[in-house]
Amino acid sequence: MELDVTNVSLPVFQALASEIRLEIIRRVASGTHTAAQLSKEMSLSESAISKNLNILINAGLLTKKATKDNRKNDLELSVQQINVQLPSLLFPKYRKFTYTIPIGSYFQVTDVESSCGLASNENVIGKLDDPNAFLSPDRFKAELLWFTNGKVMYQIPNEIPQNATVKLIEISCEIASEFPRSNNNWPSKIGCWINDQLVGDVVVSGNFSDVRGRLTPKWWGSDFSQYGQLKHLRINDESTGVNGQRISDIQLNQLNLKNSPTISLALGVQQTNGERHGLTLFGKGFGNYKQDIDVSIYYSVDD
Repeated sequence: MELDVTNVSLPVFQALASEIRLEIIRRVASGTHTAAQLSKEMSLSESAISKNLNILINAGLLTKKATKDNRKNDLELSVQQINVQLPSLLFPKYRKFTYTIPIGSYFQVTDVESSCGLASNENVIGKLDDPNAFLSPDRFKAELLWFTNGKVMYQIPNEIPQNATVKLIEISCEIASEFPRSNNNWPSKIGCWINDQLVGDVVVSGNFSDVRGRLTPKWWGSDFSQYGQLKHLRINDESTGVNGQRISDIQLNQLNLKNSPTISLALGVQQTNGERHGLTLFGKGFGNYKQDIDVSIYYSVDD
């Protein structure tokens, strides 16, 4: 589960802010499966257990699953991991350019393999598992794309002044692995290239559908990928990092930023344990974050 510090995440934080509910989570994780068992083990009334269970269920942390005889409901955890994305303030003294790239506005796709596809807010674009769907005129409406193997490339205008010194490039997007069905333990390495230079690999841990994405349309199947992880890739004059962790020694001066009218950005699938586990890329109409691919270039102007 991915959280941020907006009010949308507040029910989860409130659900966790209780010793009783934390104890319920621990007991369910260790094998306690019914409300009656919880009431007995924790010496609490069934009404108190029910009240706290409803808070955890409404927050998306627990689910009730009817047994075959429909005589009782088994409890199980809905999530295995919670990540909290905190806001950051970067280089406030510098100027910056900011670009938003819709995920369907790619310049080129190469070597895309099934399973693959695109979807808008309203429907699947083209045929499922057909790489030719990526050539559809409707691709610009895409809010979700996925493929097991391949690379997708975007281009943005290079508006960096000739007398400027670039201090930082930040790229943020919501991504997941790719798998025909939910698998929260399906790690994938996503390569990122800027101006054809591989700057590093972004690792995502799975293809998530444990809870429904906040923005994911209702028509999208609940057993398909629902949301991703928000990744911030940053390149400065010392190294490249993702969400504050160094991933490579690539520096800004290796990206040939001043000698091209455009800046290219490519995302592609790298091998993970000898396999290619795929890429799912979320736009502002799918997943948990109302954004496409955001690119910010921080710079200072030389005197």
